Amino acid sequence: MTKEAEFFGVKYKEGSLEPKVSELIRFAVNLAIGHEHGAKLHLENARKSGATDDEVWETVVYAMRPVAAQVRNFAKTIIAP
Repeated sequence: MTKEAEFFGVKYKEGSLEPKVSELIRFAVNLAIGHEHGAKLHLENARKSGATDDEVWETVVYAMRPVAAQVRNFAKTIIAP
């Protein structure tokens, strides 16, 4: 069941995503920003919603990609002649 919501002027329907998907996204975001409590909470919720180890690790990689790309791009600006 979805419900109308708003966050910082963005209107959306909360509950549009499947619970497992929502929790995996929240897990990835918390990992990416280094928020340990949130990452643990949403990992636990994702597992309760049926997330497999493969899905969890795939999510970890998705959280890592933007950071890895940022490091690579920054390094290129420093190393490049």
